Amino acid sequence: MHETDLHLEPNEASDLCPVFDTAELGRRGWDRAFLTVLDEAPVEEALAVLAHDDGAAPDERWQALRVPARALSGEGRTEDAESCARRDGWIYVLGSQFGDKEGPLAARRSWIARVSEASLVEALDGGRASVEVARLRFGLHRAVNDVLVAAGLELIAPGSGVNEAYIAATIAEGEREAKRWAGRVTPADRPVNVEGADFRGNGRLLLGLRYPVTAAGHPILVEVEDVEGLFADPDVVPRCANVWVLEDVGSVEAPAGIRALHAEPGDRFDAIVGDLDAAGKGAIVLADHPEGGRAASAHIRFVLPLTAAGGPVPTEHVHDFGDVRRVEGVAVHTDGHAHYVIDEDGHVALRTLVFA
Repeated sequence: MHETDLHLEPNEASDLCPVFDTAELGRRGWDRAFLTVLDEAPVEEALAVLAHDDGAAPDERWQALRVPARALSGEGRTEDAESCARRDGWIYVLGSQFGDKEGPLAARRSWIARVSEASLVEALDGGRASVEVARLRFGLHRAVNDVLVAAGLELIAPGSGVNEAYIAATIAEGEREAKRWAGRVTPADRPVNVEGADFRGNGRLLLGLRYPVTAAGHPILVEVEDVEGLFADPDVVPRCANVWVLEDVGSVEAPAGIRALHAEPGDRFDAIVGDLDAAGKGAIVLADHPEGGRAASAHIRFVLPLTAAGGPVPTEHVHDFGDVRRVEGVAVHTDGHAHYVIDEDGHVALRTLVFA
């Protein structure tokens, strides 16, 4: 395992997404490049490209380049970017849809954005990338909750703290301040924390939930239809379809959620799984579920069946991270090397696992 310090500020990087075709990489003298997002900044200030010089050793000659960008709407009104995904020349970035560790849910985290790879190229050449932002106002929260109910999953018990801090407090805020989103969060809901996202071959966006998980402690994945339509009308409640459960990951004693996703052709996915929230930081989720801080971070793989409409999915174990808990992203290059972005000890690290 090779590690490189990326010297990124603020030091809260999430996810990895491959960017640029072979010609563009070659023009810059790179053999690979990834987009990562910094979750302490609004999305237009949260983009960075991690690039590796062609021919260099795995732990040498990486560079982290902040991407100058502007939001076409909603400037400064987003936070907590958690995942990024690539499709048809666009990079999509998703907010967590969650709240801070003590609640309530935050509308500033309920959004999706996209930026074209051509715009990223212009920014790295001295311009500014244009970021299109759709503020969802808890529309995705509503859609995920509805599809989880329709799927009939038994979810981890909500706990009184989670209900009060995330659901009841959000409902009260919406009514008190007459928010446009009032009514989209209901008393029977669960807070939704999205930390992984990537596209299936059919164009649906696969979401990986860190919370909630099933009553048996297994991670949940939900498909979102017509992502492009959200940019035409962000007030429309998204359409969610299949619900999947990683049946051999996590347990009642150590429930595990999704921390990151990376798609490969054939509906094959790499994922990072781990705890439900960070321990020692006053998280309400862990106050209700102390066992939710036990699961160690791990790299797994799975394949979604092309003909099934949701259900249990078996996984393949790839790598354990031991005491390293804050593994925030994964991407696998065409040479088979797995790259991980990790927040630890006040810095952002990129680690590369070289398979023999």
